[in-house]
Amino acid sequence: MIHNDIQKLIQDALETLDLHTEVVLEHPSDLEHGDFSSNVAMVLAKEAGQNPRELAEKIVSAIKPNEYVEKTEVAGAGFINFYLSEQFFTQKTHTILQKAEKWGASDIYKGQTILIEHSSPNLFKPFHIGHLVNNSLGEALVRIISFSGADVIPLSFPSDVSPGIAKAVWAILDKNWQDELTIERIGEAYVHGVAEYENHKEEIDAINTSLYNKEENTPQWEVYTKGRALSEKYFLDITKRLGSHFDAFIFESESEAQGKRIVKENTPKVFQESDGAIIFKGSEYGLFDNVFINSAGFGTYLAKDLGLLSLKFTKYTFDASVTVTDIEQKQHFQLVKKAASLIEPQWAEKSEYIQHGRLALTSGKISSRDGGVPLAEDIIDSVKERALVRMRESDRGENEETAESIALSAIKYAIVRVGMGKNIIFDLEQSLALEGDTGPYLQYTYARANSLLEKGNADTVAQVYDRAGLAITDIERLLYRFPSVVERAAQEYEPHYIANYLAELASVYNTWYAHEQVLDGGETQKYKLALTHAVAQTLKNGLQLLSIDTPAQM
Repeated sequence: MIHNDIQKLIQDALETLDLHTEVVLEHPSDLEHGDFSSNVAMVLAKEAGQNPRELAEKIVSAIKPNEYVEKTEVAGAGFINFYLSEQFFTQKTHTILQKAEKWGASDIYKGQTILIEHSSPNLFKPFHIGHLVNNSLGEALVRIISFSGADVIPLSFPSDVSPGIAKAVWAILDKNWQDELTIERIGEAYVHGVAEYENHKEEIDAINTSLYNKEENTPQWEVYTKGRALSEKYFLDITKRLGSHFDAFIFESESEAQGKRIVKENTPKVFQESDGAIIFKGSEYGLFDNVFINSAGFGTYLAKDLGLLSLKFTKYTFDASVTVTDIEQKQHFQLVKKAASLIEPQWAEKSEYIQHGRLALTSGKISSRDGGVPLAEDIIDSVKERALVRMRESDRGENEETAESIALSAIKYAIVRVGMGKNIIFDLEQSLALEGDTGPYLQYTYARANSLLEKGNADTVAQVYDRAGLAITDIERLLYRFPSVVERAAQEYEPHYIANYLAELASVYNTWYAHEQVLDGGETQKYKLALTHAVAQTLKNGLQLLSIDTPAQM
C-alpha cells in the first residue's frame, strides 16, 4: 500500500539522520496540500534541538526518490506534504476497474466472527422512527464489517413479553378484536391499553403475569399468540423493505428466565436484596442503583439484557458482540456491562454498545396512525409520495420502484451521514434534493456516470488505457482513499465516514463533469471514461455498504 511505502520512505530518512519516532500520515483535508502529510518534524524538533521547519527540510532532503511520489515539500510550520505521481493514479484507476465490486474491501477482520444486534422490535407495537434510525445504522455496520473480512451474524432481540404487551392484549380483548386482528389494530390497541392502564391496572397486571408464566388455554394467551405471529411477520416485512435480514432472533422471554437465574445465583456476591426486589448497586462504581428483579418477581430490562449476554455466549463462538442502541439507553448498558464484568469478565470484554442519536422531523407532514411517534412506514410512504410528485413535475414519468429507492436513500443517507451519538435532523424536502448532501444526489451522480458510460461504449472501459497526457484530477486524488475510509468506518463503527466521503467524491466528479468534455473523441476520452467508470464503481460500492440502492436511471 502506498501509505506504508511513504511511511517507510520517512522512516529510512529519519534513520540516516539518527532520529527515531513513530511516523503518522494523514490525508490533508485540502487537496491542494498534497495526498499525504506528516508532522514528524514537529514531533521530533524539540528532541533534535532544531527548528521544526528546518528539520522538515533536512528530512525531505534525505528521502529517497520513489516512482509513485511526484514531489515532496515542506509547508507551514514544518508539515511534510507528499504529492503522488501520474503513474500511481493511472494504475489505481485500472485497479478499481479490475476489483469492481470488491473495490474497497479489506481483511482487517479476517478470521473473526462478530455478532451485530440491531432493529430489536417491541412486538405488539409498530416499527417507529427510532427503529428506523437503529436499522439504518445497524444494517450499515453489518455490511461494512462484513466487507472488511468478518463473518457477521446479524441478530435481533424482540421484546415478546412485557407490561406493554399485556396492555395491548387487554385492549384487543376490550375492543373485541380478537377474531379480526390486524397489525393496524394491534397498534391502535397498544395506544388504547397505555391510555387505560391506570383505570384497569389489576386486570392488565394479571394478564402480564399470565403471559410471563405462559398460561396457555386462556383468552389472553390466544390473543397473544395470534398477535405475536402478526407482529413477527410485520417486522420481517418492514425490515425486508429496508434491505435487512437477520440470521437469528433471541426473544426476551428466553433471556428474562436466564437473566433471573444469573441474578439470583450472584446474590449477594454481585446483587443485593432490597424491599422484596433484587438490585445492583451501581453507585459503588460511579453509576446508579437499579432493579434487576422487581418485587413481583419479574426480571427487568436490565436482567433481560444480562440474560441475553449469557445466551449469546452459549449459542455462539465469537470475537465481539456489537449492539446498536439509542443514546437514551447509554447508562442502562453501562450498568449491564459493569454487572456482567463482575460475573463473567469476558461477557463485558467482548461486548460493545454503540449509541445513536434521535431523529427529528423539521418539514413535511408525516401522518402518525397512533397519534404519537411517527411510524417507519408512514415516513417512508410520505417521502416516496413526494418523490413521485417530483417525478411528475419534472416530466420524468412515474416509476414506483425508483421512487421507493429514492425515498429510502433520502431517509437512510440523512441518518448515516451523521456520526454515532449525534441527533439527526430530517427535512423531507431537502432530503430529496438532487444536489447537495443527500442520498438522491449520490444516486443521481451514479446514474449520470452510468449514462455516460453507455454512450461511450462501457465495454471498452475495462481495458487498460494510458491517460494520454491528461492532468491529474481531484477525482483521482479522492478515489484511491476509498479503502482507507471503509477501514476507518469498520474499526470505529462509524458509517458516516463513508457517507461524507461519497458526498465529496460526487461533488468533485460533478464539478469536473461540468468543465470537461468527456466524449470528445480525443486521445484522452478512453481514460476519462475509465475515470468515470471508477467513480461509478466507488459510488455503487459505497452506497451498497450504506444499504442504499443505485438505480441505473433517475
